[in-house]
Amino acid sequence: MKRYKFTLESALRARRAQEDVARQRLAEANHGVQRAWASHRAALDAYRAVAASVPAGPADHAEFVAGRSHEVRMADGVERARRAAVEAEVQAATIFAAWVEAGKQVASLERLDERRRAEWAAEALREEAAAVDDVVGSRWAGVGVERGDL
Repeated sequence: MKRYKFTLESALRARRAQEDVARQRLAEANHGVQRAWASHRAALDAYRAVAASVPAGPADHAEFVAGRSHEVRMADGVERARRAAVEAEVQAATIFAAWVEAGKQVASLERLDERRRAEWAAEALREEAAAVDDVVGSRWAGVGVERGDL
């Protein structure tokens, strides 16, 4: 009996490679999400520090406008960092969906391989049983001929 050979082995290898690439992209995207949220937390902490450092009491107009302008810029930075983090999460979710799809394609080819391997094994058992039957049958036939029972 010939060795088992899955005819779609090259396609399975290619799909596994695609799944590995998708997994790597997902890991990179998840790290990007973590970095984006860390950047947001840093911007928020900096904004809170600036807001807490505003002196209480009266200030002249120029100081007030400069301080308020700085606070607004810091608040804009916090909002930009939040939007960047949300965008990174959306991108990671899209990449996750691609990874799941790649995994489904690999799984379907692996199931097909398992079915083909089971069919091959069953055929091998049938061939082995037929060969054993032929050997046993020929021995019994030879025994009967020698004894003259046939």
